[in-house]
Amino acid sequence: MYKQLVLKYINMLSPEHIKTYASNNNIYVTDEEVQIIYNFIKNNYRELLESESALLKLKPYIRDDLYITIYRLYKENKAKYL
Repeated sequence: MYKQLVLKYINMLSPEHIKTYASNNNIYVTDEEVQIIYNFIKNNYRELLESESALLKLKPYIRDDLYITIYRLYKENKAKYL
């Protein structure tokens, strides 16, 4: 059931959602990083739902500390919601 909700939400996702989520979690992201993360999610969401290894494709394009934070949040949220 949750996967269907995620798939529906992806169509409504915007860079502003990413900025807001980051801000609410005290995560600093640049506008460039927001755009990179947004494009990555839009293009890889099916893979992300299935495997955390999909995140490795993102790693070369963002700061190491941001990647670690995203990875941690991914694990926490996937365990909680999927």
